[in-house]
Amino acid sequence: MIETGRVGMIPVENIVLTDRARKAMGDLDGLELNMKESGLIQPLAVKDNSDGTFTLLAGERRFTVLKRNEVALIPARIYERDLTLLEMKVIENAENFHRKDMEFYEYDALALEIHNMKQEALGAKAAGPGGSGWSTSDTGEMLGISQPSVSQALARAQAREVYPELFESCKTAADATKILKKVSEEAIKEAIARKLECDKSETDLNRIASHFIIKDFFEGVKEIPEKTFNLVEIDPPYAINLQAQKKKDGESQYSLASYNEITPEKYAELMPKLFSECYRVMADHSWLIVWFAPHPWFETMYQWIKGAGFGVTRLCGIWTKGTPGQSMNPSIRLANSYEMFFYAWKGSPALNKAGHGNDFHFPPVPAQQKVHPTERPIELMKDLYETFAFPGSRVLIPFLGSGNGLLAANALGMPAVGFDLSRSYKNSFLVKANSMFSK
Repeated sequence: MIETGRVGMIPVENIVLTDRARKAMGDLDGLELNMKESGLIQPLAVKDNSDGTFTLLAGERRFTVLKRNEVALIPARIYERDLTLLEMKVIENAENFHRKDMEFYEYDALALEIHNMKQEALGAKAAGPGGSGWSTSDTGEMLGISQPSVSQALARAQAREVYPELFESCKTAADATKILKKVSEEAIKEAIARKLECDKSETDLNRIASHFIIKDFFEGVKEIPEKTFNLVEIDPPYAINLQAQKKKDGESQYSLASYNEITPEKYAELMPKLFSECYRVMADHSWLIVWFAPHPWFETMYQWIKGAGFGVTRLCGIWTKGTPGQSMNPSIRLANSYEMFFYAWKGSPALNKAGHGNDFHFPPVPAQQKVHPTERPIELMKDLYETFAFPGSRVLIPFLGSGNGLLAANALGMPAVGFDLSRSYKNSFLVKANSMFSK
């Protein structure tokens, strides 16, 4: 909870404005008339900056009317301790969100900002009962609106944030929602991604986006010199008819649309060739991480890795999710709650996190939030990369998928590059990365 501030009189000239959720001020003349008739019923909310100035948290319209009427002192609720950005937004939201004169897109943007900050602080809520973290339902409860209304507001805000032309003719939230319903999820993401890619300025987003290469790995790797990378993380097709299993688990059809499954016969051709190319471009003392389906590929995968020249152990790394996954036969088979990866080495590399266990505990990305069927949480990938690789290590990701590996490596200061065949996965990556970098 945010503590209640004290009420006092402060000089108008000492109040400082920052970026506000409200963009349109509405009918100030009507507000001025009302205030002249009824007075200032509710004080402003400000943060004491300890230097004689006060940052306005809530009440910009009232402040504007009072200032233009040359009122010297204004009553305000003063918060004296340092407030986090989230706490300041919550205070602003408490007044702004339910004001009838606020534009619908301002509601949407404020809801998205608060939802993102809450998830950044607490993490996205894990699937299943009792999961920790923050969800759209929590945002709805906080703002006093329903979960479906929150979801629609977030979708409108995300699309409008980087593609405002899509909503130029919209006068109401209902108008904007109709547009979202008419245009497919993939089409919206493609339009947003294309707009982002047209921006050629030197930004973190453009730099990391240029490392998401739409190209077949075996074509792209030909251009990479030998002994370049310190860590290679591979999440290849699983050759287990993953699409059918994921559909039964409620996976987003968008995330499945571009997934390239492979037959067992093609898998036996792909993997040895893949390991050979990776070995060539890896530094003398480097690590290889390979995700795989233990059934039926455990021993075969082990032999392929070993045959390419790597050192490897059958004691795999395990990602434990904490919640049950899918089971094709739930009445007779336990639901799977973990995934496995082989870790192998070229030369004699050292672990960055010496003594780390072979289990990594992180909740999965909720099924309906995934953009790729084997998408893993960024925090998991950060822990994984940081365990095996030192700061500044170069990372190669042959099958990028969601692109979360690029985001994890970037957060750790590790230059990374990867390949994928799917334009739609890169579109989703650009939209997600833009949201992260614009916070």
